[in-house]
Amino acid sequence: MLLSTSLFRSLTSVRGLALLKPSPSTKTCRFSSLAIDMSTFYDERFFDHGRDHQETKRSNATPQIPIQTTATPVPPTVPDVEDLHIQALQQQQTSYVDPTTGFTVFTELLHLKRGTCCGNQCRHCPYGFENVPQKVKNSMLNSSVPLPVAKCRSGDKARTQELVRAIQDGNFDLFLNSSIANLSDGNNATTNPNSTSSKTVKAAIIMATTPTTTTTSKNVPYTRKGDTGTSQLGTGERRPKCDCNFEALGTVDELCSIVGVAHASLSPKQYEYGPLPERLLDVMSRLFDLGSHVAKPRIQQVASNDNDDSDGSVTFKPNGIGDGFDADHIDDLESWINEMTEELPELTSFILPTGAIGAAQLHVARTVCRRAERRLVPLVVDEATCDPNALRYLNRLSDFFFVAARWVNFCEGHEEIEYRRETAETKQRERVHRSLN
Repeated sequence: MLLSTSLFRSLTSVRGLALLKPSPSTKTCRFSSLAIDMSTFYDERFFDHGRDHQETKRSNATPQIPIQTTATPVPPTVPDVEDLHIQALQQQQTSYVDPTTGFTVFTELLHLKRGTCCGNQCRHCPYGFENVPQKVKNSMLNSSVPLPVAKCRSGDKARTQELVRAIQDGNFDLFLNSSIANLSDGNNATTNPNSTSSKTVKAAIIMATTPTTTTTSKNVPYTRKGDTGTSQLGTGERRPKCDCNFEALGTVDELCSIVGVAHASLSPKQYEYGPLPERLLDVMSRLFDLGSHVAKPRIQQVASNDNDDSDGSVTFKPNGIGDGFDADHIDDLESWINEMTEELPELTSFILPTGAIGAAQLHVARTVCRRAERRLVPLVVDEATCDPNALRYLNRLSDFFFVAARWVNFCEGHEEIEYRRETAETKQRERVHRSLN
């Protein structure tokens, strides 16, 4: 196989030039020992039969050497998100994980169960972006980005429940015929056959469904996404369930449940506990807030200039949904502790964690609270992704549980069992029963 000199020059941009050797007798080039992907050379610009490409007689041609080709590696196939959405609908799941971003995407089933358009341009919105600002929709239409098919209006409870039942029963024919004519703004894409939701509907009808033995139109606690040992934070990031954030989050959740048991163990119809039952409900609410905060770890920030008073830590903003923790709740705990302590006898020794059932449960809550506090330390001290006020709250909360346990024994008339030495000469501490009234 002969190549002209000009063709040799045009090949200088192609990998493998070290394998091309010029032949001084014919002023052409021939392949010596070449291992290269020849698809690189099969380009029409290299086979222009012009003056630079003079044919050489076959009798004078340099014997061709067999060319070894190497296979081009095939990139891994990324699953189509629409296929994933269809599979999620078939399994009646409310979300799936986008393989490109790793984020969780809500399916049409979840949006229909919610009943309204949230206005956040969700990928599988069944309401045709009804509550998305008109300016945003116009920008999408100008960019030839199709809006999703509107299968029902936002807030139409009867229609959304009908569509939810259709998914659960595998009746996707109803889905195909569930586009409304036009929304009030006139920019609905219900007639666009290329829209995301339209593709989903047509493909879902073709693919076989796998109904479960029972169905429900209400939200269920399982998603199946955690079956492989990962879970999702409030930021959308998935991490192993043994991650320190989930360790802290799970312990706070455990603590909240134990406080619920302690609250249920009280007998307000029989005994007067003052404001304690209501305060336990408040504590459970605060633990929900604290858990939301742990589920949304923040990235540490650096001070912008030398005059900045910040020490480089994150500025947390308490808002009840996880962006921070309000220090006022710590003041409340201290105030409640002071009120109960004022009515109780002076504490002079260790006490056994027993007495009334409610008091014993509050002692359990105290010990679990200490564990939750230990789980939170790395997030506050080492990673600086959690509000220090959350750690302070747990530290004070365990003290509150201790005093609250004594308070329940006091209110129900149970004795307190001290564990102490009667005299300095006593070798072993002993249990001493003492009335709190």
